[in-house]
Amino acid sequence: MSASTVQTNSAFVTPPDQKDILTPADKADFDLIAAVRELGLPTDQAARVEMLIEAQKKRHRESEQRLQTILDSVVEGILIVDGVGRIQDCNKSACDLLRASRQHLSQTGADEMFIDRKNTVRHRLLNRCINISSGVLRYDYTETMGQRRDGDSFPMEVIVSPAHFMGETSFLYIFRDITRRKKAEESHKKLEGELREAQKLEAIGHLAGGIAHEINTPSQYIRDNLKFLNDSYGSLSRLLGSALQTLWKHRDSLPDGTFHEFSKQMRDADLEFLLDEIPHATQQSLDGINQVARIVLSMKEFSHPGSSEKTATDINRILSNVIVISRNEWKHSARLTEEFDPELPHIPCFINEINQVFLNLIVNAAQAIETAGRSPEEGHIHIKTTALDDQILVSITDNGSGIAKESRSKIFNPFFTTKEVGKGTGQGLAITHDIVQIKHGGRIWFETQTGKGTTFHVLLPGEDRSGTKTKK
Repeated sequence: MSASTVQTNSAFVTPPDQKDILTPADKADFDLIAAVRELGLPTDQAARVEMLIEAQKKRHRESEQRLQTILDSVVEGILIVDGVGRIQDCNKSACDLLRASRQHLSQTGADEMFIDRKNTVRHRLLNRCINISSGVLRYDYTETMGQRRDGDSFPMEVIVSPAHFMGETSFLYIFRDITRRKKAEESHKKLEGELREAQKLEAIGHLAGGIAHEINTPSQYIRDNLKFLNDSYGSLSRLLGSALQTLWKHRDSLPDGTFHEFSKQMRDADLEFLLDEIPHATQQSLDGINQVARIVLSMKEFSHPGSSEKTATDINRILSNVIVISRNEWKHSARLTEEFDPELPHIPCFINEINQVFLNLIVNAAQAIETAGRSPEEGHIHIKTTALDDQILVSITDNGSGIAKESRSKIFNPFFTTKEVGKGTGQGLAITHDIVQIKHGGRIWFETQTGKGTTFHVLLPGEDRSGTKTKK
């Protein structure tokens, strides 16, 4: 190989005054070429080695560029953090999300990207995302609040995983801005709340006719009994007035026949019958008034505006109210019996939502009995409450048609229904499942036998497990 060729490849020779500005990789290449030349190889062999080094360096640069392009195209922010929590490198998305340049992020603490540093410091985050003691990667993620360099905050999802660079243990922080997802979740929760409210109003509207009938029936016999009492009281009043007047007028001496006349008047007025029936009529009136009061009170409690916080709730009372409210739905299909645990503790609940759960289950039980074609005398709904340590179990049993095998896995799916078109939206049990398991941290399941009936079990925790604040 000519001298000119050697001179062309000697571009690797860097003036001593510029050697300090080289990267570690360039310095390694420079030292390697110098070592090759010190070997005293023939000119053509030395030139070939230098060409191979140059080709390898070019491939390395291209590989780095491809990797950087890939990393910069990822929408998640990626930070390389060393063992003491300092940021060593990052991708473009990390700079965009944190609104900082690579230079500003480099060598700063990773904890500065969190608002609440006490709860999201590096070791706690690592313990959550990586099982360090066993060395097993869980690749779990945590949601927390991030902080941009300009002071703005944002909800973020972050995953931490170990990485090894140049023989040193580092960590990859992969994070994303979940503001849009959080807003979507809030909108979804709001929509669910509106759907529940709409369904409750629909249920109240559906029950309104039955409730009016329930109020009208006791009112009717109250009016009849009061009229009877009023008429009877008039007869008694006239009789007693006449007797008292006669006795008073002839108080010194009673003429013959006075008591005979008085006795005749008592017989004509059928005083003995009145004295027997008036207490019964009065008691019926009181029973009717109490029934009206109970219906109105139950309706008032059932439709009371909900609270954003859980309140200590008497589940037995909730069930009693729902039974009264739904009476017109089940009384034509079945007889209903109660078996309430008197020692049931109060537990934290969203009262409106729990009202909706039990109303759905009782109405569904009545409809299942109707579907089975049982008469009101044959149909039976049994409601039982049981205290289980710090939990409450509510079981609602019917002897209806049971749930078909092909429907059992879909029974809690939204919009799934076996009812005729126009008689069900398929939302009742889906919403019930959501209220029990998501909003209250409980469980709902069922036991069923085709043609024999179904029992729905609702297990509610005695302590708040959903993270919702409870009102004392």
